[in-house]
Amino acid sequence: MPPWWAQSGTATRLSAAAAVALVAPAAVAGESAVARLLEAVEAHGPATEGMTAEALGRACGTDLLCAARLIVAGGDGRTRLERRAHPDTDTIRWVTTRASLGSHAQAEDGQKLVVLERFGRKVEWELRAALTGQEGGKGLVLDLRTNHGGDFGRMLRVAGLFTGTVPDALYLIDGSGRRPVAIPNTGAPLAAGALTVLVGSETASSGEILAALLRRYAGAELAGQRTLGKDYLLRIVAIDQDWRLLLPAERVEVPGETLAGGLLPDRPLPAGGSTP
Repeated sequence: MPPWWAQSGTATRLSAAAAVALVAPAAVAGESAVARLLEAVEAHGPATEGMTAEALGRACGTDLLCAARLIVAGGDGRTRLERRAHPDTDTIRWVTTRASLGSHAQAEDGQKLVVLERFGRKVEWELRAALTGQEGGKGLVLDLRTNHGGDFGRMLRVAGLFTGTVPDALYLIDGSGRRPVAIPNTGAPLAAGALTVLVGSETASSGEILAALLRRYAGAELAGQRTLGKDYLLRIVAIDQDWRLLLPAERVEVPGETLAGGLLPDRPLPAGGSTP
């Protein structure tokens, strides 16, 4: 049985024109935020299957946050509301300067171990600095087991540090078709020797896409456990000053790799070992 807000006599989906008439003027959000929300709802229909303008209007009137909550409730579990943080200046300074690398060290066998926790603003510089002098070394172990994803563009630039420019490296797929995306030119690729990438159940989103790209185009070996399996991007839509709606957007496809259900490594880690 469809959810209660979808049990209506009309089968009309929430069109842009009807929705603007429904929620404007919004009590909390500005007109531009309302338009962004409604465009996103219409663009990502599967997230709100069965919801109608009439039912949503009866339930929420002009309350945009209420409408967003119903969109989440009627979704497939991927759509979510997120409270927006209002950090002080100290927090802003910490976020903008926070390191992307958790640690990096030289192992006894000559391999370099680098823990890449996030895709921060200076991630390219940090990786180049960490691997200076590694040319001709015995290889690099890139640990992505605590990488939960992040900025898609920065992730592509990190991939480019190891692969160089790769046209049509991956594809973004939505209702309008299949769009190729290149790994960009980030300067001379790093020559760090054999590349091993550690992955696990917490490796997610951009983190697991990076692992797939490095295996496909840099010859990396993946070691560890199956990744989370988040093979899509999120569209962020502002609701008001305190809330934003995260909608599933394009699905990501890396040729020769399977992200849905989790990326499978080439081998597990040794029993009781945290590194190869």
